[in-house]
Amino acid sequence: MTTTPNVLLVHGAWADGSSWNKVIERLLDRGFDTVVASQLPLRGFAEDVAVVTRDLDALTGPTILVGHSYGGAVISQAGSGRDDVTGLVFVAAYAPAAGQSAFQINQEFGPGLPSGADLVNVGADDIPDLIIARDRYHADFAADADPREAALLAATQKPTSVLSLTGSGPATPAWEQLRDNTWYQISELDAMIPPDLETKMAYQVATEDHIVSLATGHASMITEPDAIADLIARAAGQ
Repeated sequence: MTTTPNVLLVHGAWADGSSWNKVIERLLDRGFDTVVASQLPLRGFAEDVAVVTRDLDALTGPTILVGHSYGGAVISQAGSGRDDVTGLVFVAAYAPAAGQSAFQINQEFGPGLPSGADLVNVGADDIPDLIIARDRYHADFAADADPREAALLAATQKPTSVLSLTGSGPATPAWEQLRDNTWYQISELDAMIPPDLETKMAYQVATEDHIVSLATGHASMITEPDAIADLIARAAGQ
């Protein structure tokens, strides 16, 4: 009898754990015993990392950590220095170097998010709490998703504090410790993170044979769940 590693899925900004539902179904169908999706509060980077750390502590045995978008920054810290984390999968995700935040990566790469003008502050002026304008969510976040599905995602998106996006990572990101089993999926049609930036981060953290490029938008776990589940299975040695 072969035991599969745990899989812990971490969503990004303007989403929640249910964004992984299609991938979860496919992993369960492939025989994975324990698949869990964290629910980030998106109130601050330290709080988000603490949630993933708690979820890791509740699991027994080796675990593959998977992060989408901002979730990549979270797994880079939460998985650092842990013997139970045996692989990382970045899904159109930020992969910060030591001391970097998702916000800093954007600033260093260029003028910022292509869809930055579509972010709406629903919080206080001094600490913005951001959503994607609901009439722009489909085009920005899930361009190749079914319009009705994109409308549901827009309606249920979690506001994201700027304190999450500006939080910086550890001295030694987890991917530096797990270079032999770090994987990255590039979304070629991404309107949230520039595909060229994703490509740069992919080659920073993973070897070429661990990089997959898909002709899809930002929400690839929703529009290409079979490919994402397959990538996770490869990281798990399945």
